Amino acid sequence: MKPNPFVIMAEQFDGSGLVFDPETNAAVSINKTGVFLWNLLKDGRSEQEMAAAILERYDGVTPEKADADVKVFLDGLRERSLISDEG
Repeated sequence: MKPNPFVIMAEQFDGSGLVFDPETNAAVSINKTGVFLWNLLKDGRSEQEMAAAILERYDGVTPEKADADVKVFLDGLRERSLISDEG
């Protein structure tokens, strides 16, 4: 899984971000956790590694919640073709 090569993620002053594909005009706003996950995705981390990183970073998150949140995040990006499962 990797970001679409044309996609740009612009981090905002408050730590949130915007993921944008200039070829399709697809865009999604992401919160601070989304920016954290996007950077892990760019580094080549797997879905399981991303969930583990959430558990490490945030107190009080259960493994089930981390898995579910990462899945929702990635599914939203896939729906907009902002990431690819190829490669």
